[in-house]
Amino acid sequence: MDVALTRREIEFIIEWKGRPFFPDEERVLSKLRRALEEDGAPCLALSRFQIQVVSGWLEEQSASHRGGGDVLTPEESIILGKLRRALE
Repeated sequence: MDVALTRREIEFIIEWKGRPFFPDEERVLSKLRRALEEDGAPCLALSRFQIQVVSGWLEEQSASHRGGGDVLTPEESIILGKLRRALE
């Protein structure tokens, strides 16, 4: 599944995770870092599982600094929308 993310959106996602705990998380982070190194607008090919991993990071991020996860920043909301569309 292709997910069109801007460089800034990819940077946000990388910031959310920090250090990976599982090997699958490391693979997703590696793919994101490689996308930043490429020229042009990155369009990531992510599996359904990898998209779900990134969605989980977003949930952790939004819950950790706002105490519930119901309120998203504009950037988080845009990224979440792109992830949800990719899963449709």
